[in-house]
Amino acid sequence: MKHLRHLILNLACLSMLAPWQLNYAAATPANQNQLRIHTSLPKKSGDSLFSYTAEWRQNAGKLYHSTGMSFLDANKQDPETGASKIAKKLASAIKESMIQLDPNWRGINVDQTDEQAEFIISNKTGYALTSVVMRDYTNQSLGFDLMGKRFNTESVQIAIDLVLAADVEYLDKFSSQKPKTAGQGNIEIQIDEQKPVVIKTDGKTTREIESEITHQLAGSQLGDTTLVTSQIGKDTRNIKPFDGAEVQLLNAAAKTVQININDPSLGVLVKFKFKDPEATVSSESHTMVYLLAGLAILLAGFFWYRKKQL
Repeated sequence: MKHLRHLILNLACLSMLAPWQLNYAAATPANQNQLRIHTSLPKKSGDSLFSYTAEWRQNAGKLYHSTGMSFLDANKQDPETGASKIAKKLASAIKESMIQLDPNWRGINVDQTDEQAEFIISNKTGYALTSVVMRDYTNQSLGFDLMGKRFNTESVQIAIDLVLAADVEYLDKFSSQKPKTAGQGNIEIQIDEQKPVVIKTDGKTTREIESEITHQLAGSQLGDTTLVTSQIGKDTRNIKPFDGAEVQLLNAAAKTVQININDPSLGVLVKFKFKDPEATVSSESHTMVYLLAGLAILLAGFFWYRKKQL
């Protein structure tokens, strides 16, 4: 009986230690998740929005996210240095958005050098990127890559969601009717060095444009549920509700994706969903706790029953 008591005590201790042991084992090395964003000059006059949301997980535990925004004006950019300055401004906005978080919860780094028209979002040690959403209403040409890795090899899924700029620019306050279709222009999407897919936007709904893209872009599909769930937010300029359709590249065997919008009436949300194995580890840790706790209860019951029989 004495040995049984020790066994029960050990099981109880293990049930409390199990989550800590699994969390430690699940620690993600720094720079395992990296997303590089290539910027360019905006084409829209007046202040237009560029917004982003990044989400990350701390070990096998809690999720954190930050959302930031910048406004860009094509008329205020220097053609010689403007693209790199835009990259610097956007990178700074991402850093500033994390100030509200405890320093121990800031799980991503943002790197940008002054002369480069690009910035890199990467995870810190013990954190893992779960998703990144870029929202651009400036009509700039954007490029995305994983620092030489392929999206499908890294299990990173992509969605391209076209939206009306009027939905975030509050044009309904200044006109009797908010437009429900695009204006005039085109959208160009290029995967690696393949021939770009070019779609005219003239007078079409965003769903019609997205449907045309999926017909021409190999490996894409029209999704009716969003790849990345929007974070809750009161400012619709930052958090755009899902409009019911998006172009999804779930297994894109590509190293680079480039998107160029040439229609002032349109914006684009580019969504990246990273694999999240630590969510599974977190679930397993809870399962282990329940199993060990249940076994301890059963043994305690058996011990009580045997004692009563004696």
